[in-house]
Formats: sequence, C-alpha cells, structure tokens
Amino acid sequence: MKRPSFSEIILIIVIVILALSILILLLLWTNSVRANRQEESIRRILQEIVEEGGEKRIFEMAGLNVEEISYGNEGLSLYEGDSGSWNYTQNEARIIALYKASKGKVVQIQARSQLSDSGQGSGVIVSDDGYIVTNRHVLSSGDQFDINFYDGSTKVGRLIGYDELTDIALLKVDGVKDLEYIEFGDSDELVIGESVIAIGNPYGFTWSLTTGVISGLNRMVFTSSGSVIPNMIQTDALINPGNSGGPLLDGSGKMVGLISSIYSTSGSSQGISFALPSETVEDVVNSLMTRRVVQRGWMDILSVELNPQIVSYLGLPINSGILVSQTVPGGEADKGGIKGGSERAQYGSSIIYLGGDIITKINGEPIDNYDDFFALLFSTKPNEEVDVTVFRDGSEKTLSGVRLVEMDEDNIKWILR
Repeated sequence: MKRPSFSEIILIIVIVILALSILILLLLWTNSVRANRQEESIRRILQEIVEEGGEKRIFEMAGLNVEEISYGNEGLSLYEGDSGSWNYTQNEARIIALYKASKGKVVQIQARSQLSDSGQGSGVIVSDDGYIVTNRHVLSSGDQFDINFYDGSTKVGRLIGYDELTDIALLKVDGVKDLEYIEFGDSDELVIGESVIAIGNPYGFTWSLTTGVISGLNRMVFTSSGSVIPNMIQTDALINPGNSGGPLLDGSGKMVGLISSIYSTSGSSQGISFALPSETVEDVVNSLMTRRVVQRGWMDILSVELNPQIVSYLGLPINSGILVSQTVPGGEADKGGIKGGSERAQYGSSIIYLGGDIITKINGEPIDNYDDFFALLFSTKPNEEVDVTVFRDGSEKTLSGVRLVEMDEDNIKWILR
C-alpha cells in the first residue's frame, strides 16, 4: 500500500482541524441557542410572577424579606426586612455617598473687621490651589476672612474680587495645593423634579446637609437693592442664613448652583430658596480670576414690559415685548436708532411715555418679556454691538449695530414692571 505523501498528510491534518473547528462552533451555537431559550423561558416565568405578585414576590421566593419596594429617579429602591440585607434605601445610600464625597470641599467663612465680627456663611472650594467662591453678602463689611476647613484647620483668605449684581465673591487661600474641590455641573441640563442636596453652615451649625428638588428654573429674582438676576434656580431644599455661599449639588456631586438667597417675609426658610446657576457662577469666577472685575452689556433705555392693559390701550397687534419709554439723549441706544415714546401716561406711581419702539428680538432671539431681555443681555459685554428688532409703525424693523453700555447697579434699575 502506498504511503501518503507529506502534502497529503498536511491536507488531512487541515481537514481534521477544520472539521473539529466546525464541530466546536456548532456545539457552542447549540449551547447558546439552548441558553437563550432557557433564559427566555425564565424571563417569561419571572414576568408572570411579577404580574401576579409583583417584584416583591420574586425576592420572597429567593428567601429575602423585603418590606417595601418603590421606584425613584435612581431606579428600584428596596426597603430592608428582617434579613437586614439593606441598611439604607438606594436614595439614602446615594445621599450619604454624596455628602461624604463633598463635605470636605465646602468651607465655613467667618468675616471680621477690626472692630467686631461681621458675619459668617459658607463657601465652595473651586480649585486645587485655594480659590473659594461665596456670596458677597457673606463677607459683609469684613476685611479679614477666616476660612474653616472640614478637617479642623483654619486659614486666612484674601479677597480677589466680587460682582455686586450677582452677589458673587471670590476668595483665595495662599500656600495650599492639591485641595479637593467641587467641579461645576451643567445647570442648563437641570429638570424640574430633579433631586439636589445643599451643604452649608446655617446659623453656625457647620456642614449641615439638606435635600430637596429643583422646584423651578429660569426665575427672575429682584434683589433687595433693586437689581435683577435672571435664570435663577428655585429649590425647596431647606435653606437658612449661613447656607449662603454653599453649593447646590446634583446626583453626581457637581455644583449646579450657588445658594444665594431666601425668598421669605421673615428671613428664615419658608420653602422657597434660590441658587445662582453654575453657568453664571463659573463665568463670574473666571472673570474675577483673570480680570478681577465682571462687566456686562446693557441698553441705556427706560423700559416697560408689555402687559394686556398697555396692549389694549395702544391697540397693538402684538402682545409681548419690551416697550421703550425713553432713551438717554445722545446715548448708545439713541445713536443706534432706537426711539422712545412721546405720549405721557401715568403708570402706577411712575410716568412713562407711550408710542416708542417695542423690542421684539435681539440678535434674532425672541424677547417676549423681561426674563428674555435680562437673560440675553446677561451674557454680553460693554461696547458689544447687537442687532435689535423693534415693532414700529405697524411693522418690524431691525436696527443693526446697536452698541451696548456697561451694566451697573444704577442703569439696571431703569425698568418698570
């Protein structure tokens, strides 16, 4: 019998290997099909159990005594039974973890003057080299600032600068490095109902935690000085004096807001509190770090927000926008072609002038009310030129290149509500 040649032996080996490979793949595929069918069968059985007895029935069959099951924004929450398998609900565990991770990034600020203690509040470490953001009013009339850290140490902070309009101040602790700091979150992504936590020092009770939800967005808040802050975040988290300057944190531990003010008649929390959105805070912090000042654009006009009474009285075909009562003679708005009114009228306790332009758009963005007006101008700079669309003599007209002036505490009050 003729012995196979070397090439024939190689061919036989290749055929055997291919056959074995095909057999192995066939077995794997068969097992996979069998496993998928078994998994699908188990899934159908579990679905039937859930439909008949609920999710709790599955845990009972597994020998786990679960008292209660509920759904939240973090998914399924299990409340412990006699087995003691869970010490906290999922939401509680999340909050505990957030607090542990964030508490060391919040400080207590004590402002002092040469004569007396001026005040105290909270602050947020926003860089590893010692920059701390807080509210301007926390610093009061103080000229010395003690920064108390969670680890018990105290250091002196120096004032870098502040923004009167937003009530944001920036401090710096020198000679430190590698500090843990809170990262800025995206306040534009917040939704009403989202859970948040706040950490601060209310009435001197240090590093206190409070929880709540986002109650409202894009709120326009009038401050005690008469200025206006747009895009504020409203929360029902329990905020009291001393929380000011502390962080409002989202579920990832990022700062989405800086606790700023309490809306109440008594000065203590009554369920409505506000925080500056992180977008505004980060912009102010960056400006103070680099230039030590914050500048914003503004229009040098006396304005009135349209309301049904004015619309009806003037017989206007539009029902939203900003009525220009007056312009500053020779000012930038005046030079840009914006016209004020000429018909004198009593408006509450004020005198306004009707018949002027009605601003309906800035840079193509609709301006329906003061919220839109403030929000758009808040991100502009002095001397910046904008295109202003106005309703005049029955039709819209766009005025190009209207130069903005600098927003300050005086001209921002040139509004009537």
